[in-house]
Parts: sequence; structure tokens; C-alpha cells
Amino acid sequence: MKRILFFALTLSLLVSCGTRREYKDALLRAEAVMDEHPDSALQILDSLGQYESEFNRHFRMQYQLHRQNAVNKTSDKFTSDSLCQVLANYFDRHGTVNERVLAHYLLGRAYTDMGDAPQAINTYQDAIDAADTTATDFNFYTLECVYAQMADLYREQLLLTNEIKARKKASHYAFRADKPKWGIYNQAISAGAYILLNKKDSAEIILKSALEQYRKHGYTQHALRFSRTLMHLYTDSFQRLEEAKALMDQFESESELFDENHELPPSQHQYYDYKGKYYEGINRLDSAEYYYRKIYRPGMTPVEQDPMYKGLLSVFTKQHKTDSMAKYALLYGIANDSSIALKDQELVSKMVATYNYSRQQKEAYKNEVKAYKTLMGLIISIVLIAIGCATSFLLWRRNRQKINQLKMELADANVEYEENLNKLQQLEFNQRELITAFHQRLSESQGEIAQINQEYEDEKVSLLEENKALQKRIEQLQQEKSISKYLEVATSFAEEPIVKRIREISRKPLSPVTEDEWKELTNVFANSYPELYRDLRLYSNTPQSIRVCILTILGVGNNEQANMLDITNPRVSNTKSALNKTLFNETSSRTLNKNLTIKYNTMPSL
Repeated sequence: MKRILFFALTLSLLVSCGTRREYKDALLRAEAVMDEHPDSALQILDSLGQYESEFNRHFRMQYQLHRQNAVNKTSDKFTSDSLCQVLANYFDRHGTVNERVLAHYLLGRAYTDMGDAPQAINTYQDAIDAADTTATDFNFYTLECVYAQMADLYREQLLLTNEIKARKKASHYAFRADKPKWGIYNQAISAGAYILLNKKDSAEIILKSALEQYRKHGYTQHALRFSRTLMHLYTDSFQRLEEAKALMDQFESESELFDENHELPPSQHQYYDYKGKYYEGINRLDSAEYYYRKIYRPGMTPVEQDPMYKGLLSVFTKQHKTDSMAKYALLYGIANDSSIALKDQELVSKMVATYNYSRQQKEAYKNEVKAYKTLMGLIISIVLIAIGCATSFLLWRRNRQKINQLKMELADANVEYEENLNKLQQLEFNQRELITAFHQRLSESQGEIAQINQEYEDEKVSLLEENKALQKRIEQLQQEKSISKYLEVATSFAEEPIVKRIREISRKPLSPVTEDEWKELTNVFANSYPELYRDLRLYSNTPQSIRVCILTILGVGNNEQANMLDITNPRVSNTKSALNKTLFNETSSRTLNKNLTIKYNTMPSL
């Protein structure tokens, strides 16, 4: 239930955006859980169905296909084949291989539920014909289901040889779909057909192999279930009763079918037939009678009553109970007649012939279509060849004329080529003379070039030395000019009355600095060092930080700053560290004054 709610919630979140991509994602999500949790898949699809009016035709068909598949897997029977027929017709023209196979499989299931076995088998065969087992994304599990359903129909109609063939195919494709449980199941259940064909040795070999595979893959309960078929074989032979007993003991000790009172549910009472046969075989007739009677459950069909009456009749015969023999002989005869009446051998034979004839008709039709397509292809090929020959002849004639024309042009070109060749030879002679004269002149020029290069190198060295001397003089003059400028700024700043006032207060305790004096000092500082003031306003815009910076430039110590600002000495150090980190990416408070001097030329020595 939690899983269903989870998928429903997920779907509601997906479709809330209203985009077609999310509808497809929801459909893929339903398809992913279809095999293991069809109820959850149906819940997702029903939630998605409220948006069906927004689907295009192809997506609507895909949605209906997967919804019908979910309905089929949840054991809801089909009551009509109309929608499945529409889906099969549509995906025959517009679907992928997997969609075509699934559509015909569902149509076959609809015919099966409606009791039309011949039409169902024909439709399952259509699904098989639509399959492409070489495709990389082919769904082998759907093909396994097709063959398994065919086998069930064959079994119902006692077409046992057909059933065995279908079971082998179903098992093969189940293993290819990586579903070993169903592969082993189809092997095991085919043993029943071999028993009805009186091939009990083959049935035993198949069952032993299936039980071994079940246990190997961890399906212990499935192995126990099919061990009962082996019990059926063994209890029919007096020499194998001990093997039957061993299987019964194992079944009763390991099976999860028994309740707390060690009783089987009514649907599993067939097991008591094997127990009755075993006890009858060892001549414990009272126990045999007890277990034969335990087969009974309300609502049993005559076919299900057959082994009970047969067993009781056998027990009473051995006990020479004439009244009971007469009673159960009559009941057994009724049950046996009823079971035989269910299967009319003549009808079965006709059914086999009908299936074979139907398939032969379909194969004949396909061969006719194939032959027609081949003939049309041959005719088209002949027409194309004739057109190609006529076109080739016309092209040959046209090309023949072009070839003659090209031959004449080639002769003229050869004459022109000879003339050009003579000219080229003359040019080559002139070129050789020019190259000789060039090399001679080059040799003469190399000496001149070497002399010029030497003179150039000497002149270059001299000029570089002069350039270095001039550069050094320029730097000296620039430094003198810069120092003069910064001295002028520092001197001007130091001569401001407010600066003198602050320095005087810092040297000895006087009256505290007023807020107006701080503002005046800040304005004078901003005019003298505009770049520094701008950076302080940009990166550390607090009055206290600006005042600590000004006092530091003026050379006021930490203790004096603390007194003037009415804060603690550590607070002054922390403010300096913060300023140094912000302006110069250094954490120490001691290098602040040095860094201010280097970058902003504050000249603290003044």
C-alpha cells in the first residue's frame, strides 16, 4: 500500500507541471514496475488517465496498451475484445516490435477470457509472428507469456503434444528474459502432459531436473509444490512407495501450506490422494480410507471427486465391503463419466485439424504476398534495367562526341605545350645565369654586412650604457620630486591646527577630543590623503577605524589611542589588525604604519 501511495504521489508531482515529457516519464515508471507490482502500475496509469485529453493519438494508444496489460496482470478478466482489437490494428502499423507483440498477446488474452480458444490461439500465433528475437531491446518475457498461455489452452483441450512444444518455448524465453522461476515452472508443469501421454519416465526426469533447479535458485516452496507430481508417479508403483514416503515427509516438514493444526487449505486437498495411495500400497487400509475421505471439500467438481471415489472404491473392494463397493462404484462411475464427457476426442481431433489448417492458410497467404512482392520487384528491376540501358546508350553517344572534340583540343594543346617547353628551357638558362651572378654578389656583400654588424654592436653597447645612466638619473630626479611632494603633503598635514591639537592631547592628558574635533581632523585627513580616505570609506567605513588609522599615521601609541578613543588597548590592536588585513592582506597590527607609508606615502616620521 505504501508503494502504491508513493507512486501516486510521484505521478501527481510529475503531471502537475503539465508537460508531455512528464506524462511519458510516468508511463515509463508504470512500465518499469508492471511485472513485479502490477497493482502499483495500474494505480499510476489510472492517475495518469485524468490527463488523457491532453495526449496525442500515439501516446494515448501507448497508454491504453499498458493499462490493458496492467488489467490483465491484476487478474481482471476481459469482457470485450474491441479495445484490444483496436490496439492490435494500430500497433501493426505504427508500433515497435515489443508493442506489436504485446498488443496481439492482450488480444489473445481477451479471446481466452471470452471462451474463444481457437481465435485466442490464432492471435497468440500472430504475436509470435510479430516477434523479432534478434532485436537488442526485445522483451522476451512477453513472448514467454504468449507461449505459456497457448500451452494452457492446449492443455485444456488435451492437445498434449502441442502443449509440450509450447512449454519448451515458454521455458526457453523465460530464461532469456532472466526469469528463471518461470522457466523452471514451464518445464515442471509440462510433466503433466508427459504423464497423460503415458511417458512417465520422461515426466520423472523433467520433474527431478525442475526440483533441483528450483532449490538451486532458492525457490524451495515451488520445489515442494511440484514434488507432489513425483508423489503421484511413485504411489502408482509398489516398488517406489518408499521414495513417495520420503517426498511426503519432506513436504510436510518444509511446506508453508500447512496451518497451525498441520492442515492443508481446501484447494490443496489433492495431496491426500497420494497419502491414501501410499497407505493403501502398504496395506494400511483404514489410514488409506481416512486420507481418501480428507480429499473432500464443498463445491468439488466431478473431475475433482474422481480420485476420492476411486480410492474409496479400491479400499472397500480390498475390505470386501459389498454395500460400500456398490455405492462408491456408482459415484466413481458418475465422476469418471463426467470427467470423460468434458473431453470429446473427436472434437479434439477436429480442433487440431482446424488449428493446422488455419496456420497453413495464413502461411499460404503470406507466401502469396511474398511471391507477389518478389514478382513486382522483378518487374520493377527489369524496367529500371531497361531505363538504365537506354540512358547509358544516350550517354555513350554524347560522350563519344565529347571524346572526339577532346582529341582535337588535345592535339592543339600538344603543339602549345611544345612551344611552352622551349620557352621554359630558355627561362631556365636565364635563371641559372641570374643565380650565378646573385651568388657572386652575395659573397661580396657578406663581408660588408659583417663589418656593418660589428659597428652596430659597438654602437649598441655604447647607447645602452648611456641609456642606463640616463635612466638612473631620471629615477633619481623622480624620487627627489616624489619625496618633495610627499614631504610637502605631510608637512601641510602636520601644520594643521587640529593635527597639532591631537598630538598635544596624545602627549599629555588634556580635555577629551570632542566629536567636532574628530570631524575636523577627518576632513583635514581626507583632503591630505584622498586615496587612503577613499579606501577606508570603501573597505572599513566605521568612524573608529578611520580614527585609529589617523592616530597611527600621527605616531600615537596604542595606550594613548585607547585613552583618546575611550576603548581598551586590545581593541586598538584588533582594529589595526583588521585595517591591515583589509587594506594589505596582513594580519599583524605592527606593520600597519609601514604599509601605509609604502602604499600611501603618509610619512609618519613627521
